[in-house]
Amino acid sequence: MTKSIDFNTLLVKRLKNKDVTAMDYLYEHYSDALYGIIYRTLHHTEIAEETLHDVFIKIWNQIESYDASKGTLFTWMYRIARNRAIDARRSKDFKTADKSDDITGFVDMFESSSNSEEDYIGLSAVLSEIGEMCKKLIQLNFFMGYSHAEISKNEDMALGTVKTRLRNCLKDIKLKLSKDFE
Repeated sequence: MTKSIDFNTLLVKRLKNKDVTAMDYLYEHYSDALYGIIYRTLHHTEIAEETLHDVFIKIWNQIESYDASKGTLFTWMYRIARNRAIDARRSKDFKTADKSDDITGFVDMFESSSNSEEDYIGLSAVLSEIGEMCKKLIQLNFFMGYSHAEISKNEDMALGTVKTRLRNCLKDIKLKLSKDFE
């Protein structure tokens, strides 16, 4: 008497034997569902895609730990995806992902403030005189929320240099504004 093997059992067996076509099948049929789980946790496309990739690598590397008596293959993959998404959300990279967006829009914000209240106190003119480095440091620190240490790391600049340049930029702005009020 032969035992009938269901499809999932066969799929798991093939995965445990490191059958690449089985992994291709798994990706083709489950990636959308797993991506949905990850994206609902992260709400960030790029990080969700990277996390999905990590999930499939973990599935491939840890398929031996799958135990059918504890749940279905999908439930096991769901847990991996959910846990990876939670780990990604807690990571420093995720927390600074929004901070690493292009600053062009914010620099342009300095330049496009000519019709706002900043013109009343002369800030628009001062911002046009402070230089690109000052604009960038002020943007990173005040508008994007980077700490001095994060700016140092991301801009490959010594921490003391970041603090000194930022302090000097602010002093320069204050000095230029105070001259306008004299």
